[in-house]
Amino acid sequence: MGFGDSRLVKVAVLGSRTSDQPVILPTAHDDALRLKKRFGSDAFWCGSLLGGCGGILTVRICHGKVSHFAHRPGEVCIRRRTDEDSADHLYLHREVGRWLDKCGLDHRLELRRQTNEDWTSLDVFLPSPGLRLRFYCSYAEGTLPQSAVEFALSGTYDDVLLGEHTPVPRELFARRGHVLRLRMVSDRREDLWHRRIQVGTELPARRTVWRNLDECWITPRGVMTPVAAKSAPEGSVVERYRQPTPFHAARHQAVVTEGAPRRRGPAGPITPWQEAVFVLRDYLRHCAAHGETTTWDDLAGITRLDLRAFGDTRCQVLLGAVDAATPLSEPPLFLLVRRGNGRPLPYLGELAKQLGRSIPPGHARHKWCEEQTRRLFALHKAARTSGGDVRLDSVRRSLKRIGTLLARAQDQLDFAGKPEHRALVKAMRHARSWQDQWQGAGRRGVAHRTWWAGREGNEITGAVALEQAIQRSGAVLEAVQRRLIEAACHGDTITVADLFGPQGCAAPSPPPAGLVRTLIRAEGAVTDQVPVLSALITTDGGDPPSEARDILAGLGFVRPVSDEVLRIVWRHEQQRSWAAHATPPTEMPPRRIPRSSRGSR
Repeated sequence: MGFGDSRLVKVAVLGSRTSDQPVILPTAHDDALRLKKRFGSDAFWCGSLLGGCGGILTVRICHGKVSHFAHRPGEVCIRRRTDEDSADHLYLHREVGRWLDKCGLDHRLELRRQTNEDWTSLDVFLPSPGLRLRFYCSYAEGTLPQSAVEFALSGTYDDVLLGEHTPVPRELFARRGHVLRLRMVSDRREDLWHRRIQVGTELPARRTVWRNLDECWITPRGVMTPVAAKSAPEGSVVERYRQPTPFHAARHQAVVTEGAPRRRGPAGPITPWQEAVFVLRDYLRHCAAHGETTTWDDLAGITRLDLRAFGDTRCQVLLGAVDAATPLSEPPLFLLVRRGNGRPLPYLGELAKQLGRSIPPGHARHKWCEEQTRRLFALHKAARTSGGDVRLDSVRRSLKRIGTLLARAQDQLDFAGKPEHRALVKAMRHARSWQDQWQGAGRRGVAHRTWWAGREGNEITGAVALEQAIQRSGAVLEAVQRRLIEAACHGDTITVADLFGPQGCAAPSPPPAGLVRTLIRAEGAVTDQVPVLSALITTDGGDPPSEARDILAGLGFVRPVSDEVLRIVWRHEQQRSWAAHATPPTEMPPRRIPRSSRGSR
């Protein structure tokens, strides 16, 4: 079946060239004929959201061959993918929205598709409980880029669902004890073929267990599956999140395409103004939970809009949109926005009237504002105390992770080559600056703004950049270890110049830690079943190098006194290394040097 042939189009959209309603043409003759009769001859389009040309498609009903959509004669199409999974991004968008409606959660969806790669990410924003999720959906023949894994490690989103076949590092399991994956499978409903979502739960050293999306739920921490709930550590949050405010089914969300000119869906793309409303509402709730007021200058910094240039009317419209979802039984969030002297806004009465609220006139207005502000603080503080502040928990997790990475980087610093050393120092400086911004933020919410800006952008965060620098800093140690193992496999020895020198395989010179500490670190754990690979290093005459005694002592062995004993021990460890790495391995002779009484590695 020629899925790669653009002439055999398997998926179209219904109604118009900008439609986001995909339809899959069945392969069977009768099913394809039934579909054509149901929707008519001119209902199918090579939609722009599929990367197509926007032309009308005809239905070719075939006997003995696969039925398919086809372009009209003479049309030239730019569409790259035409097979059954080519509309997975549209099914992903639709199914996640339906699932969140079923969960009873207000949400906003942004579908981002790379036109030069076969993968899609769907960003999900949940104002209550304040979560940001990302669903990656690679096509059947595509693989997610490495940046998707780096993004998952960064902690920028509360949960990231990766593709079915994406390799993940061990560090990703440390965050919640499991990794969530996503795949699209075919499903037949109402005599039509659809694609639905399955969520996979991968536990360390265990196979992935798949469940339908409808079997999963949202917790205050993110997405939860039945498998993850059973294996969750005691005390973990696995209960379903119930939205305290009334649920309003989300309106149709337009698809946002990145990497290509934007094409508007029926509802239009998310605008900077809408994004500012979402961010501002979230930040004002944060201020209320921590007993803070704010100013227009603060809000301008987090919305990235020039709010200082706004007139009173436009400011009223913006704050009105922010409090449109606030119940009348609760104090409005706009009370937290103050003038530079701490006084309420001058147009408070007009704004309240716009939202259907009544405010006392004259001098009583100021007293009323203070009373309502205290109510607002108490209301949101109680919610934060009972439900936990998910966003600040995310900040604390990120801070803890940066602290751990900085400790690892400091430990690794002396063992990196010169280029890696410079990159590691730069990444550490950036991470410490980021850490200082958060820790020194004070009561004005700077920490929250900094964190939000990091979550909003798609740039690699300081934590991810530092982790990448740490991984690269181990290149010298890996080269030393690799060269020693190669010598052991060939029953050979090497010199220090083979490792560090003009022709050295590891680096032109030893790292700042020096030769002895570098070799000890490259050895790793040396047990009775693991030989000392450094014994393969000799002088040009075949004798142990001058650093041999320090190497043995650093590995936890007794320091040989005489040169003769040192040669015997060194030669014996060479034989053990050759035996351990022979093809096939042979039995190693027993070790001839005892451990030091002070303890061993």
